[in-house]
Amino acid sequence: MNHSIFKVIIVDDEELARKMLITGTNWNALHMEIIAEAISGQDALSIMEEQIPDILFTDIKMPYMDGIELCHIVTRRYPHVRIVVTTAFKDFDYAQQCISLGVSHFLLKPINRSDLVSILLKLREQIENEKQQWLEFDHLKKILEKNYAFLRERFLLEFCENSTRSVSTEKQISYYFPDGIPSYIQVTLLEAHFPHSGNLTEEEHLLQDMKNLEFIKNYLGENKNVEIFGDNNHHLVMLAYSPEVQVVSLCEQLQRSIYQTSGHEILFGVGNHYDNFFKAEVSWSEALESLKFSRYMPNRPIVIYQNDIHVQNTDWISSPAELEDIKFYIKAGLPDSVQKLLAPLYMEPDGALTSLEHARMLSMTLLSSAVNAANDIGIPLNDLFPDSGNSLLQILLGPTSQELRSQTSAFLIRLTTEIAAYRTNKSKTILWEVLQYIQTHLTDSSLSLNSVAETFHMNGSYLSRTFTKELGFSFSKYLNRLRMEHAITLLNTTDLKAYQIAEAVGIPDAYYFSNCFKKYTGTSIRDYRKGTT
Repeated sequence: MNHSIFKVIIVDDEELARKMLITGTNWNALHMEIIAEAISGQDALSIMEEQIPDILFTDIKMPYMDGIELCHIVTRRYPHVRIVVTTAFKDFDYAQQCISLGVSHFLLKPINRSDLVSILLKLREQIENEKQQWLEFDHLKKILEKNYAFLRERFLLEFCENSTRSVSTEKQISYYFPDGIPSYIQVTLLEAHFPHSGNLTEEEHLLQDMKNLEFIKNYLGENKNVEIFGDNNHHLVMLAYSPEVQVVSLCEQLQRSIYQTSGHEILFGVGNHYDNFFKAEVSWSEALESLKFSRYMPNRPIVIYQNDIHVQNTDWISSPAELEDIKFYIKAGLPDSVQKLLAPLYMEPDGALTSLEHARMLSMTLLSSAVNAANDIGIPLNDLFPDSGNSLLQILLGPTSQELRSQTSAFLIRLTTEIAAYRTNKSKTILWEVLQYIQTHLTDSSLSLNSVAETFHMNGSYLSRTFTKELGFSFSKYLNRLRMEHAITLLNTTDLKAYQIAEAVGIPDAYYFSNCFKKYTGTSIRDYRKGTT
């Protein structure tokens, strides 16, 4: 290890005491150098104005300025300097006052060589460790500065997704907005539109996102009222911090410029603006819903949440579990299950229809989820519904909750039926035959991945991978969901006991069936039956 040369100053009004310290050890061997001697505290401070030492040795009793006063001044002006107090035994109690000043080492006169070396070794280790920590700190600070832009974007992305106000969040915002927290926020999400995106590799998609991001950043220039960055879902996130930013006009200019430059289309989902920075999450959610809607509006690449979709601000939030179920049944081609699940979604707990605001948001979310489900299995919506954009818009403009529910339900059931027919008639894949086989042999307790694979002369691992890849859920999840839904139907329509229902859905172990049912529904069979009677 390469040691630095540490600088030492010795302060004592007695020349003999100073010489004893100077000759007390081989300073060079310890990588130390005595840079000055002083006969008083004042003399030492004058020297330190020009040369700051790493270590200061000082006596206590000296003329003009004693050692205690010197320690007090040095620890205040030069807190990094290590101080060693040399004192006679009779003055040791007096020297204890120095402890409160940060002095941690004392040497009794006459100086013992071994004690001196021991203290110097300790001091050298302490100083080297401290300097190393500072070097590491400076290194980390440089890394932080280098990655500041990236960290700021990650924070803003997380903040948009969850802008709950807290002391910690406000500190983070103050760090990333040193000129003050914005009083205005409007979120816009941008997405490259590829009608046949299935032909793009992930690398090609990422490269196109990077090109678009670079183009827009150059277009925006040094405008501090708006910034843009990418997320993890092939979206570009544009944040406006001032009403001076005419977001819709900006989107129109970007849409034209990118198309004229590259021939590529960009979709825009624009959230509402708010005079409260902590409303970022609301504007983000609105922008996300608008962006989803723009995917099936071929002639309207820019969708503004409130103006175009006519949905007012609301605290209503859809249930992720319900949306997952909808997508599951659509992708599985089960229109009856879709209809069954849709029925209660538009109802309040008291049995009344939900408000028009909630119904419109629910319909929009369900339709977006359905379109995503069709995209997930590689079926272009325009192949099923050539005029899908106008159809969906007409649904969302329904004047009553009842009409919204009716039209949304009709569209989703038709979409599910068409998907089933599309997959059956167009592909006739072995996987579709597997799905039909599972549905018709649901009550067979021996039904399993391996038994189905054997029936269709397939490898079990291959069937499992194909199932997950093509449908987005596993074989066991599909089978369990169908069995649990069948069990719910039996509970609602028969008086069969739990073990009888278990056998009827292909699970002869009543205890295992009970656990599966509770995990699926969140309630026990007994409590479920009580709630339906």
